[in-house]
Amino acid sequence: MRKISLILLFLFFCLSFAPVIADDSADFWDEPMKVDSAAKSQQKAVTDQEFEKVMKMFEKKKKKKEEKNKPKGNPVWDANSESEGQQDLVSGALKNQKADYPTVMIPVTLITPYMSEIPPGFYRILSAKNQDGYFINFYQGNSLVAKIKAIDTGNDYNQKSLNYAKIIPVNDDYMKVIYGDIDCNIEARLDIKH
Repeated sequence: MRKISLILLFLFFCLSFAPVIADDSADFWDEPMKVDSAAKSQQKAVTDQEFEKVMKMFEKKKKKKEEKNKPKGNPVWDANSESEGQQDLVSGALKNQKADYPTVMIPVTLITPYMSEIPPGFYRILSAKNQDGYFINFYQGNSLVAKIKAIDTGNDYNQKSLNYAKIIPVNDDYMKVIYGDIDCNIEARLDIKH
């Protein structure tokens, strides 16, 4: 009898909570439908004017950010504030400073008379004179890559500037390096590595 009373008590509790579970589940299944119907009613196409308005807003933010990151203060030298004569002096000084160190591009590997190699790349060319004569120095950055004995020719090869350096291909076996500055006009021969 005790078993039967426990079973009946169990069934009584189950049946009393069944409507509560059913009510909760019914609300659960109805909510997604309400959300979907609300989403469909709120759906709206974006017009060109609205899109342009948002894009202008982003552009304004970008300009504000650029202005914020702009360096403050006066530049060291302002081209607009100087007189024309002073501009010529400053630009002339800058041109001369750049011309003091002519740069050449070597397209192939060259071999010096001392059997060292000069790999392809850009080189700053400078002349040097000591008791043995003139030398052409090849620099990359601050490091000396090669030093080559040169011959003083006095020929400027019809160059228009005072300071110049050029690599002239002569044939498939060698190239000629010409260099000129206020002190000298020199040239040297470099063999091409095959």
